[in-house]
Amino acid sequence: MRAASKVPGLEFVGADELEPQDGDRDPALYLMIPDARALTQMVNLWRLHAAGRPLPYGFAPWRDLFLQMKDLRAWGPQDRLTLEDRAVLAEQRADDQGMVRIEVELVYRAEAEGVHAQAVAAVTARGGSVLSGTRIDGARYHALLADVPAAEIQVILARGYEGIIASEAVMHIRPQSAVHLTTFEAHEDGASAGTPLPDGEPIAAIFDAVPLALHPELAGRLTIEDPFGLEALAAGARVHGTAMASAVIHGDLHAPQEPALTRLVHFINVMYAPPQIDDEERFPDRLPADMFHEAIVRMKAGDTPTAPGVIIVNASVGDRNKPFSGKMSGWARVIDYLSHAYGVLFVISAGNHGTDLATPDMDIIAFEGLPQLERAKVALKASGSEMAYRRVLAPAESMNAITVGALHRDNVPLGALPASTFDVWNDTGMCTISSGLGPGQGGAVKPDILAPGGRHHVRLIPQGAGHALRPMGKNAGTFGGILVAAPPAPANPVLGQLARSIGTSVAAAHVTGLACRAHEALEAVYDDFIDIPSAHRAVLLKALLVHSAKWTDARNLIVETLGPSDGKLHVQQKDNVRRFLGFGAIDGEVILDCTEDRATLWSVGRLNSDQAHTISIPLPVAMAGKAVPHEVAITVAWLAPPRVGAPKYRGVQIKLIEPHDSASMLAVAAGGLQPDYNQIHNGTVAHRRWEGEQAAAFGENAAFEIVVQRQIDDVIEPTPYAVVVTVKMNGVTEIYSQIMNRLAIKPPVAVPV
Repeated sequence: MRAASKVPGLEFVGADELEPQDGDRDPALYLMIPDARALTQMVNLWRLHAAGRPLPYGFAPWRDLFLQMKDLRAWGPQDRLTLEDRAVLAEQRADDQGMVRIEVELVYRAEAEGVHAQAVAAVTARGGSVLSGTRIDGARYHALLADVPAAEIQVILARGYEGIIASEAVMHIRPQSAVHLTTFEAHEDGASAGTPLPDGEPIAAIFDAVPLALHPELAGRLTIEDPFGLEALAAGARVHGTAMASAVIHGDLHAPQEPALTRLVHFINVMYAPPQIDDEERFPDRLPADMFHEAIVRMKAGDTPTAPGVIIVNASVGDRNKPFSGKMSGWARVIDYLSHAYGVLFVISAGNHGTDLATPDMDIIAFEGLPQLERAKVALKASGSEMAYRRVLAPAESMNAITVGALHRDNVPLGALPASTFDVWNDTGMCTISSGLGPGQGGAVKPDILAPGGRHHVRLIPQGAGHALRPMGKNAGTFGGILVAAPPAPANPVLGQLARSIGTSVAAAHVTGLACRAHEALEAVYDDFIDIPSAHRAVLLKALLVHSAKWTDARNLIVETLGPSDGKLHVQQKDNVRRFLGFGAIDGEVILDCTEDRATLWSVGRLNSDQAHTISIPLPVAMAGKAVPHEVAITVAWLAPPRVGAPKYRGVQIKLIEPHDSASMLAVAAGGLQPDYNQIHNGTVAHRRWEGEQAAAFGENAAFEIVVQRQIDDVIEPTPYAVVVTVKMNGVTEIYSQIMNRLAIKPPVAVPV
């Protein structure tokens, strides 16, 4: 990009990081050329360079640019529609008027009106109509939502030089966002938990479908905002928003989270249930990114913000038409901008994939005859072969968000299963078989964490000459799931019913509720906690959520099944594991409480470019001389400004510097059951563990030194960050008290142990 910027007359438009090939990451740079003659000249210069011939006098900047390039060609229709989007569009059906809805992302230029007018003209000239549009400068996002005739879709699919796809105003054409809502219901009557109603101002918001606000589990616990007028449209069953609100507030009603939230939860309607029974809840005629932007601005900005205290936003949504494939969705880019600009942590579901997994060499008799572990391996091999197509769903690739995958776990008692129905990953510690897989943008760890999302059973069905595993849809909640509030069933119209939900949506909602409880626990301990700036509290909650994450025993299953088998290829092994597990499954007790043998400390601060902070953790003398399993875990989190279109999308990187001397003193080493050191530094949260069993020798005033360093960048503003550290030695009860006694700043209220 630096080389490109030195060439006169070129306007930098953007860049994409393509998927790695043979270990090489290829960024694609987009440049606006002044006119056709200039483009021809540029191509001729490139051909001279490619042939090894010198460029004419005065073209040295071009030579420097070409040295960074592998190929050059004009941007055209084949670039405006990816193969992935083409496959989805080809399956879209026209409505009763013969129209198909698409999203048209425009080339982001300083002169917006001309680009907008050109794109609108291209749509209307082909018999289409523009329903809505938006331009969000902080995310360099300019897009239209449009209806076009089915015949125009065929023109778009051909990717030729006619129609909308030939317009120079168009950057990308994508299918309309279609949210995958995975709530499987097994209705039963419920009773309200009877916990006290909250009265505190909200720190958390939910962006979801219009809920059943008078459900006994929700009544008096939500403040509802309807900026898009969806309440009147929600004539169908209000399933998803009701379920997500319940999971945020109570967790799993099979085992409700305690204590009850003392603060209200803000709810913004962004989807609605249409009156047709079989129709899914949906967005109105607005782009999701546009709605999220307006919702955040209403809550946080202006003279009368509606919920200024909100620092956590739950978005249990995933666009089934946009699995991540190396290109950031506009929705994710807008979320990254909003998160950084307003100091808000988004908690987003990884998304669910309900498509079949082929098992061509396995029939029902053979599969039933396998031991449980072998069934798990068959399912994992099938999933592994489809990893590229089961990635996290937009906007889960968001750099600044916590992306939550679903852990295959719940509180439903095991029971007999019907024929051809299997719990293939029972007791393995795997994510659910439908959970979206990583990694994310730039190789970031995605999903970040796993949280209970119910046991998702599968059926073995005939498929062609073989068989396939199909994640259950309807009736899946009969055999597992997270218990949540539900609207009345047609056959039993009683307010107060419950249902079981399975998938990443309910897992993300559970995590949002856990973040709320962590915030309330910190408020109870530190009188001035609420006075800490909101961005610092947001990144602290982000660090706390990831801090408890650990790989489960599924790590061994993944390595054994998917390999590579050569232990020297441990980086590739860890790459496979993190695609399924992220940083690992979270433990709510570690987030909310300390114990006598475990102390968790936290700190917030601000870092400028190329600045480092050293954090000194006092080591309890009780740890010295004991050959007992012990560990130190460290997590650092921040919110980075998105550099949309730049080769490095993440504007700020903070690193955990490997504490070699401190680790040696404490007789610990970086454990193998975690992502690789380089992998953890690809996102906006870094999490690392050091473990040991040998006795350590150190004196009374010893400390574990941690260095967090912001890398060199061109962002002027200091970046808020948070660090969380846990020191633990199994069964040694003086750990917490000895560390607390040496702290310069002590909790004024005793932390539960």
